[in-house]
Amino acid sequence: MPTLRQIKTPFGTIRITRSADGGMAYYQNGCFHSQANKNGVSVCAYIHVIYELVLQSLARDVLIIGCAGGTLATMLRRMKCKVTVVDINEAAFTIARDYFQLPKDVHCVTQDGIVYLRTAQKKYDAVVIDVFDSDNTVPPDFTTTALFQSIRQVLSPEGIMVMNFITKDDDDKRAEAVAGEALSAGMPIRLFDWPGETDRNTLILGGGPATLQIPSGREPEDVENDMKGLVCRSLSDHSNGAV
Repeated sequence: MPTLRQIKTPFGTIRITRSADGGMAYYQNGCFHSQANKNGVSVCAYIHVIYELVLQSLARDVLIIGCAGGTLATMLRRMKCKVTVVDINEAAFTIARDYFQLPKDVHCVTQDGIVYLRTAQKKYDAVVIDVFDSDNTVPPDFTTTALFQSIRQVLSPEGIMVMNFITKDDDDKRAEAVAGEALSAGMPIRLFDWPGETDRNTLILGGGPATLQIPSGREPEDVENDMKGLVCRSLSDHSNGAV
């Protein structure tokens, strides 16, 4: 896809590409971070899983740490959720609004996500963590028990936490290790994963309703095939089960 815009920021070079059908993709330092169709809807399966987790938990006030193209925020705002997005890179907000249809009434905060969580003055129904360093790994400060304790402090009593992690292959157990830190912070944990896939998204869910319907049937055709093979399992029993 041809490059539409390239911006150098203090946190790396952001490149925006546009496909022939009007879709947009967001890269930072060469790493893929976000993609949306011409309507601003994500074409990434993991985003649709998070979207359903938030909606099925009945969350109405959502905090998202990590912006990129802002597709999750856009989709949730269209469902009348109140959305706050925090990112250390202010340029991400401008790009999300200019190229990915991020609504103007999404509250955008330029701040380190850890600092925001530690100093937040309100509670949220859902907290989504989707942050990566330039090497596509989750920053170490976002993998500790202390981080998940901070998240619990800003969650409403029935609130949920979702963290996105990149898993290299079935032998990569880093997501399980981070999920163990969340478990130590007192969160009931489930993992949503695509076993057998390489360089895949693994989602760590803290809390949430016992019954979830994922896929929900509301996913666009763009992601239907990518949803296949998704499994959900509890961290405590290590048992796999199709969602």
